[in-house]
Amino acid sequence: MKLLKSEILSNDIYGPGIYRMEIFSPYMVKNVKAGQFINIKCSQEGVRDPLLRRPFSIFDIEKKFNVFSILYLVRGRGTSYMASLKKGDTVDFAGPLGKPAPLESLRDNILLIGGGMGVAPLNLIARLALESSKTVRVMAGFKDSALLRWERDLVRMNLKYRIFSEDGSWGEMGLVSDHIYDEPGLFRDHDIFCCGPEAMLKVLKGQLDTDNIEATALLEEKMACGIGACNGCVIKVKKGNNTDFVRVCREGPAFKLSEVIFE
Repeated sequence: MKLLKSEILSNDIYGPGIYRMEIFSPYMVKNVKAGQFINIKCSQEGVRDPLLRRPFSIFDIEKKFNVFSILYLVRGRGTSYMASLKKGDTVDFAGPLGKPAPLESLRDNILLIGGGMGVAPLNLIARLALESSKTVRVMAGFKDSALLRWERDLVRMNLKYRIFSEDGSWGEMGLVSDHIYDEPGLFRDHDIFCCGPEAMLKVLKGQLDTDNIEATALLEEKMACGIGACNGCVIKVKKGNNTDFVRVCREGPAFKLSEVIFE
């Protein structure tokens, strides 16, 4: 992990209230692994509001150009500041952070199950899995078509995918959790990675636990330091017959879904 200041190559609208920021950083492109994130300073030099950095999953990397990108939704002062940045501006961040997702799977097939902005880290997993000659399938659910542009990225990577939206404006109508068993064979020969709203992960966990199917969940949690010092992102997990508290930023963000305790 390093503290870095890098040039922004683009910061374009990706959907309603959603931006994709591309950042030049040979160090990040060389060192980032599946599931990792960065912590961005979301204020001008010399300004301390917002004080805390914001965590963002790595969305994609382009090794040829030493560029990585993040996907973010404008929600408050910090992300509003980020949306104001232009090409040529500098972004101050720490990274890569977090324990990498275990992409070195025993199987050659990967199934990604995503929801909403949770597809951001899954996009990088798809990229790196393809580079390792793995086959990747995607199932993702959304409230509407705000992230419609992401379908272009799926097509560029030549992935098989199914999209679901609650309002029927994109892909098939419904929830992704209602369709994960449409093809039962996917779970016999695929390693599963998932990321999305807690409600989706909770339903998915119940479904998979019933059949003793394991999945790796990439958890999203509010953070302060991003390096495990403040204990501000602690969650509860099962450890054998006991429970334990772990930090999403340090021991995660990748955890066995069966071990996560949702309260």
